[in-house]
Amino acid sequence: MKRILIALMLLVLGVTTVAAQDSGATDFRGRVRVESAFARVLPDFEAEATASVFEGEILEAISRNLDGTWFEVRRPGRFNTLGWIFEGTLDWDFYPELLPLGDLATGLTGPTPLLEAPPFAIFLAEAPTLRTQPSRRSPSVQPYVELPASITVPVLARNQDGSWLFINYRGHQGWIVAFAGRELSRVLEIPQASNLPPLEGVPVIIIPVELQQAQIDRLRAFVFERRAYAVQLEQFWWRVFRGEIMPCDAPAEFTTYPYGDDDVRQLPELERYIPRLTEAISYMQLSREPLLTCGIVSPSIVGDARDAGINARIIFDATLERLQDLEDNVVQARL
Repeated sequence: MKRILIALMLLVLGVTTVAAQDSGATDFRGRVRVESAFARVLPDFEAEATASVFEGEILEAISRNLDGTWFEVRRPGRFNTLGWIFEGTLDWDFYPELLPLGDLATGLTGPTPLLEAPPFAIFLAEAPTLRTQPSRRSPSVQPYVELPASITVPVLARNQDGSWLFINYRGHQGWIVAFAGRELSRVLEIPQASNLPPLEGVPVIIIPVELQQAQIDRLRAFVFERRAYAVQLEQFWWRVFRGEIMPCDAPAEFTTYPYGDDDVRQLPELERYIPRLTEAISYMQLSREPLLTCGIVSPSIVGDARDAGINARIIFDATLERLQDLEDNVVQARL
């Protein structure tokens, strides 16, 4: 059997949680959760390092980047900034959408850069579709742009009642449904866009409970099976991380959830769950990839593979919780 050999150049990362003061919304402090890391001149892993930070150190975030995955930080009580830190470097518990936008250019992938920092932003709890108009019937922005969950995006405008938001994601602009993100208490203070279509009426469609329950059961079975694989990958790379020599047997390629228009009609929540599950499958592919070639694997690849397995498992756990809530509060309540 082929074996995978891992160099013993690894240190276990300590994880500490920082309790936020009050609601956690405006206390923009976090604690460094890794042994050491660089702050950088721009929110990019390839940017020049400006300072070193170390495990347990408290840092204060003063701005965010285009998608809220990097924070510009300083030491508490200091006026000079250290640079930019990737959010995964910190344990933090605050609302990044309340931070000002501190970098308008780094990480652009779309054709429409921001000319100035808008005062509003939204933290995405789900992965919405970016559409051309504030309507579920409108097409997605082309070329298709996948918005991941757990990012913060600038908000430029809203529709008449704030149920749709016009956002800019790294240079890609379009409309997202507002419930995909954390609730905005001042949503009606966002400027209303012009030339809007009339607000849509709410169609009433009665779907038999049995069909909805069958859709939930099918999706839950899919998630359970993939979650088990994610746990195996997480545990596998954790053992490698600790220096064990492990068998190099790659699982089969992970496929995305199969569904069609009829499935969405029977369970509309699929449109919210599937993009997030697609992201989890992508993490699992990343965790599986180093197993396709056996031999010596660098510590950074091991850490990335383990983190990818953890991220996939977290997404699957969250999806199972949402499915249980849906079953308890929507489906079973109708029986």
